[in-house]
Amino acid sequence: MQDRRVSSRAIHRTEANFSAMRTILEANSRPGCTFDILSNPEFLAEGTAIDDLFAPDRVLIGSLQNESGLSACRSLANVYANWIPEDRILTVGLWSSELSKLAANAMLAQRISSVNALSAICEATGANIDEVAFAVGKDSRMGSKFLKASVVCFSCLKVMRVSDM
Repeated sequence: MQDRRVSSRAIHRTEANFSAMRTILEANSRPGCTFDILSNPEFLAEGTAIDDLFAPDRVLIGSLQNESGLSACRSLANVYANWIPEDRILTVGLWSSELSKLAANAMLAQRISSVNALSAICEATGANIDEVAFAVGKDSRMGSKFLKASVVCFSCLKVMRVSDM
């Protein structure tokens, strides 16, 4: 029996996509060949993708929580462990991985949207958005990342300042 592992890094995944992927793989494989499908979403930002690949905040690997899925997950985690510290490699259930990616994108978009709203308030009141963002970013609950008023490209959540347009 041959085992194969397939890691999905596509941006938009659904249960139907995984089901279709499994159907295609099984229909076109040799008898006795089994597949495990892993979710391995990327968290790369345009302009810093190479740095994000080699030094990510975290690597997320999702698998079915059965013996075969967990084994496949460990195999991929071992590949990443060659350059990523193990405490940054997160292994979770398949759908937890998918929802984590969607939640991260949604929360990032909300953060940028909030700063944009603050920017409009600053313009109306004479406050300086850079000073306000700096002060808010010093709050350890918030952090200083993504506190620039900007336009967001949702294909990869690229952040562009209006002045860059």
